[in-house]
Amino acid sequence: MNLQSIIVPIGDMCQWFFKNILVGLLTPMNTICILGGFFGIWLWLRMQKNFTEKAKKEGTVI
Repeated sequence: MNLQSIIVPIGDMCQWFFKNILVGLLTPMNTICILGGFFGIWLWLRMQKNFTEKAKKEGTVI
């Protein structure tokens, strides 16, 4: 028994994991991240609009 007989099965297991598990999760995860980013931008712009309107009403716009 040598070191290669231990490392090769670990490498094969990692390759199987990445091919069969992670590849299937990438598409939904990417979609969730992109949609979350668009939602975050929309939320930030909406809040910024409200803050600007409030500052204009109070006369505190710099």
